[in-house]
Amino acid sequence: MNDVDFTRRYYAAWNARDLEAILALYAEDIEFSSPYIVALGFSRDGVIHGKAMLRAYFERALERAPQLTFK
Repeated sequence: MNDVDFTRRYYAAWNARDLEAILALYAEDIEFSSPYIVALGFSRDGVIHGKAMLRAYFERALERAPQLTFK
């Protein structure tokens, strides 16, 4: 998959609020960082390890940002 195809899939998944499609874009052993991870209480160092924790984080993000869209 090239960068353009990946970007289209990424935007489409988020804009559809399709958690399974979003997670399909990440590896099982993902290491994901964001300042919001600390703010939302997922870890003290701002890093998520693994897809299970990423799922919980993205679920919360989708709940808290119902108007979130990518263009």
